[in-house]
Amino acid sequence: MELTGKRILLADLDGTLIKTASGKTFAEDVTDFRIRKDVLDKIKGIKSLEAIIIVRNQGGIPDFVDESDFRVKIYTISTFMQRYCHKLTTYGYCTSKDSVDLRKPNTGMLEEALKQRPFEGFFFAKSEMLMIGDASGKPGQFSDSDKKCAENFGIDYLDVEDFLKA
Repeated sequence: MELTGKRILLADLDGTLIKTASGKTFAEDVTDFRIRKDVLDKIKGIKSLEAIIIVRNQGGIPDFVDESDFRVKIYTISTFMQRYCHKLTTYGYCTSKDSVDLRKPNTGMLEEALKQRPFEGFFFAKSEMLMIGDASGKPGQFSDSDKKCAENFGIDYLDVEDFLKA
């Protein structure tokens, strides 16, 4: 897939932009993460890219994760990415208690993210958008929700490992 001409990148968080520092499948707490520099370097190299939107289904709020702690985590990651990649970076997330329409593989979170203040008054063609994630329906993956979300929204999609090779 050609990355030239992509202006908006929608990216899943866990497994795509970050991995656990502990090496476990699921984070032990909100501090158990490390940023995937290989992915950020690839993002940084897309010259046409103007903005990154982190999109995350965040189950476990409030039962296992305090929402204010999660907001600090995603804000920190978003701010770091903006400074490292030199691209406008924002985020959207849905808790397990949010409307099912907002949760991936549905498209509500993407639609809402594109209505955020940084994007007001701008038009982005869907051909200028790309979504990357780690829920692509490949063998050994837990789901295909990232891929299905992109398909449902009508935009291109790459598994994060395929993105790194593109």
